Amino acid sequence: MELKKRNLIFLGIFLIALVGYVIWSTGWDTIIRMLKIANFGWLFVALLLMILFWLLESSVFHLIVRCFHKKQRFRSSVITSMIGQLFNCITPFSSGGQPVQAYHMTKTGIPLGISGSCLLIKFIVYQIVLTIYSIVVLVAKWGYFSSQISGFGYLVFIGFLINTGVMFFLFAICFFKNLTQKIAFGVIRLLTKLKLLKHPDEVSHRVAKELTEFHEGFLMLRRHWRMMITTFLLTTCQLTVQFSIPYFLCLTFKIDTLSPTLVIGALAFVTMISSFVPLPGASGGAEYSFYTFFSPFFKDTSIINLVLLLWRLLTFYLPIAVGLCFFVFALRKIRRNKKDSSDATIA
Repeated sequence: MELKKRNLIFLGIFLIALVGYVIWSTGWDTIIRMLKIANFGWLFVALLLMILFWLLESSVFHLIVRCFHKKQRFRSSVITSMIGQLFNCITPFSSGGQPVQAYHMTKTGIPLGISGSCLLIKFIVYQIVLTIYSIVVLVAKWGYFSSQISGFGYLVFIGFLINTGVMFFLFAICFFKNLTQKIAFGVIRLLTKLKLLKHPDEVSHRVAKELTEFHEGFLMLRRHWRMMITTFLLTTCQLTVQFSIPYFLCLTFKIDTLSPTLVIGALAFVTMISSFVPLPGASGGAEYSFYTFFSPFFKDTSIINLVLLLWRLLTFYLPIAVGLCFFVFALRKIRRNKKDSSDATIA
């Protein structure tokens, strides 16, 4: 938990630095002028899209859990999803969400095995949809962005290669578990010989367990093909909603000449590139890639700075704040249930 506190402090400092940079680079006079002409109705639409994104996230999660735990309530799925939003935001590579979600699920009566399988299935679905979405955007918008952005091919290649590699690795686990396990064990032996890895037996046991859980999660997914199709469609809608938010932030400042598909394509590339920056929330990488991909849309760079700030506030810092409220609520409920259980045992 101390690590999470340090991450929150880091993100708070980074937010102050971002706000300071926007004020310094834009100037108070320009900011006030832009706010005077802004149409805050479009900002409200962007906020509604963020709420819709959360609801779609919760719906996908709820559909998966309901396949294996019929008593699951949507309210509980929303709480678990928002807790995941919080810890994904404040940990590198969005790695902190699933363990905390699994803990919360077990406290709501879902067996640990089912919790882990559901979270793995959701991860598989999201990663596959994100990769396919990225391929479609890459094919559709390559010509425009490669002509506008210097080094575009190298930027996209790195992000696309990593995302595609993750997807193929998942497919390898799903269809060729034994072969994948042999390769993994071979890598562990090589790292051990190079003295880069300690406790190889422990690592091998953990890897074998993770591979087995992934494989079993995929087998569950195949048995529920209707749920699979529905979650794939909902996840596609979820990504489209998420990628559309900057379009309405641009409309807020009366930038109405942009194509929605162009904005969606730009943010898909931003997500592809920044998702593997090894800092909480991809801090620095997300802002840099957003500025790089959106700067061709703006003649006045002061506007892009304001859009960038609003985008990060709405899609990153707001989920942290809202997720923190859900997390505190869930903790209090768990402690209250534990106290009630203890009192009943004593009685």
